[in-house]
Amino acid sequence: MSNVNLFSIRLKGRELIVADRPRGNLMIYPPGHTAPSIKVHSVFDIIALRDLLNDAFPPEDFRYDPVRRV
Repeated sequence: MSNVNLFSIRLKGRELIVADRPRGNLMIYPPGHTAPSIKVHSVFDIIALRDLLNDAFPPEDFRYDPVRRV
C-alpha cells in the first residue's frame, strides 16, 4: 500500500473525505461543493484525529466500508 497516495470515502451524509498522503492533507467536502469545509494540513493533527476516533470508536467494535483509492 505504500504506492497509494490518495484515499477517499463518502460518508452517509454524502460528505467526501480525501486524505492526500504525500502532502499530509485531510479535506472534508460537503455534498455538491468543490471547496472543502474542513482542511487539516498537519500529519501530527491527522494522526491525533485518527487516534481520537480509534479510542472513541474502536474499529473492532464496528463494521465499516474499506477506504477506496481515488
